[in-house]
Amino acid sequence: MRIKEILVRKATEKDMEGIVKVLESAKLEQETWKGNVKWAKKALQSSLSDKNYVVLLAECNSSIDGFITCMFFPSFWEGGKQGMIIDLFVRHIGQNKGVGSKLLIAITELAKVEGIAEMHVSTENINEKARKLYERYGFTEQRLLLERHQTTK
Repeated sequence: MRIKEILVRKATEKDMEGIVKVLESAKLEQETWKGNVKWAKKALQSSLSDKNYVVLLAECNSSIDGFITCMFFPSFWEGGKQGMIIDLFVRHIGQNKGVGSKLLIAITELAKVEGIAEMHVSTENINEKARKLYERYGFTEQRLLLERHQTTK
């Protein structure tokens, strides 16, 4: 069942607690997260202060049920700006109810306004739900993304 009223807006520092709750509901396993609220708040502050970074959130009944982050940057290959969706998280309660779709539509519309020539997104190969969502909104498999994990110490 879809949620009738989903408000999508830019995040502010006042939204940190709600965004942390979304992350907690995702039960992330990455070493950098593992419930590290201090790290999450610092990362969000950094993102909000970066003019090339956008954080949008979805509110349902005054509760933050999801958020999406995206970077806009110049591309010499494209001859214009590109966008890269970095994260899309939806609380379990908001999944399959249109929250992810609303966030994805909002970020692609914002990208059009910003003159973004091309949008990119990556997801885990095994995340079929995410792949289907992205494909529903015109994202297609085009490139291979290679990943190298760095040690931080």
